[in-house]
Amino acid sequence: MDFQYQLGNETTTVRVEKAGAGYSVTVNGQTFNVIATPKPGELALMIDGHRHTAYVASDGPRRWVAFGGANADPQPFLFTVPQVGKKARRGKAGGHESLEAQMPGLVRKVLVSDGDAVEQGQVLLVLEAMKMEIRVSAPHAGIVEKILVREDETVGRGQVLVELIDQA
Repeated sequence: MDFQYQLGNETTTVRVEKAGAGYSVTVNGQTFNVIATPKPGELALMIDGHRHTAYVASDGPRRWVAFGGANADPQPFLFTVPQVGKKARRGKAGGHESLEAQMPGLVRKVLVSDGDAVEQGQVLLVLEAMKMEIRVSAPHAGIVEKILVREDETVGRGQVLVELIDQA
């Protein structure tokens, strides 16, 4: 079975086929033998004989994956299942956009203030959810109209975090 995921601006096809007790997983022409043992919020993986732990969270088409271990990068990867022909949920009319929490979590850092000019990709705030640090970034250059949360506040899925005005 083929799956398509988008990481940043790159769309990748991942082929997963049952193989014995596990799976044969092909990504970008490279094949891995994978045995996955799911647990709530995590996967114990054996990839080509090496043990890995992946912490996983999802929200609709979005998948956050962070790998555990002493040498792991704490920044999770955000994968998106491409949504062909669907509109984004977060936009507002008039060049305003509401950035929402994609899962319940705790606001760890607020890095901008009302009225700040921001660049596309700039981190606006940091959430902690399911042992992962999730950086909420500006989807485009703009002006922060309003920060609607504060540090150490618990937020729910879909809660508006930041109002951003498009700087076109």
